[in-house]
Amino acid sequence: MKEENLNKLNSLFSNLKTEEQKLKESQEKQKSEEDLFIEGFKTLCKNLIDPKMQEFRRMLRQNGYGCKISLNEESKNATGINGQTNIKLQIARNVDSNFYTNNKFPHIMFIADKFYKKIGVHQDTIFQNGTGTSAMKEQTYTLESLNEESVEKEIVESIESILTNK
Repeated sequence: MKEENLNKLNSLFSNLKTEEQKLKESQEKQKSEEDLFIEGFKTLCKNLIDPKMQEFRRMLRQNGYGCKISLNEESKNATGINGQTNIKLQIARNVDSNFYTNNKFPHIMFIADKFYKKIGVHQDTIFQNGTGTSAMKEQTYTLESLNEESVEKEIVESIESILTNK
């Protein structure tokens, strides 16, 4: 093979390897940013959201309502549907409700969206009677903007919506 052609091919292969390496590094960087966001969300849950939910849980139980708080990791089911990392406060009309046999209780849920680096709030006001709503709230937060005041506000608004839904 002519040296000129050999040099062209070597240059081409070198450029392709460089592009592949850049793509791989970019994917690794994105993955690590997503992991850091999820870790930040878990820390926020542990230090802020869960303690705040515990306060409301105690108050709800004192007033005859059942509650369950759960922190859920990202998951993927058999149909390929992803469940994002979240923390959820479920509410039942009966303090002795069994949350393990029926998982369809009204709730407020803080959800970590690792792709957009945002925290969304999902509110479900549907009791077993089937009336109410279930949707993401318009307001989203960042790890830095979600604070005690906003967590409390979101929980109070959701509890009010849940308990006034008959």
